[in-house]
Amino acid sequence: MHGTMVCGVTDDDESRGAVELGIELSKRLGLRLVLAHVAEGSYPHDVDQDGPESVAKNGDRFRAERLLVKLAEEYGVTDTAERRSGVGDRAALLGQIAAEEAADVIVVGSRARGWRGRGFESKLADELKAATPVPILIAPPNSERRERLLSVHGGPR
Repeated sequence: MHGTMVCGVTDDDESRGAVELGIELSKRLGLRLVLAHVAEGSYPHDVDQDGPESVAKNGDRFRAERLLVKLAEEYGVTDTAERRSGVGDRAALLGQIAAEEAADVIVVGSRARGWRGRGFESKLADELKAATPVPILIAPPNSERRERLLSVHGGPR
């Protein structure tokens, strides 16, 4: 493998497009795929880094790890994709994960914008712009049109 792609996933439908594009591109380009999820949260009583983690933060960490396992199983990449999770500021931690993994690109999902669904937007991509110098690739949202394009061009269906 020649490089690394971090796929930043969330716990909503925006992640589906990111995971699918991340898997497809990592296979085509021979990149190592890292699925990463950061559960957003603020835990003021956990400011002492030497003490035990709060129950809430520990629960969020467990849910983040469980989401990554579920997505890896669902997309059949449990043996090929690595998984990283965290709890806190999602842009800062995803940027940190990308730096630690020496990522060449971060893939994030999007949703349709506007009443006609023309164009797309990604809040996570907007947050990442200020948090990391790693290039960000915004995957289009899942749609029947995208599935048709993938099937016509030989991609997964």
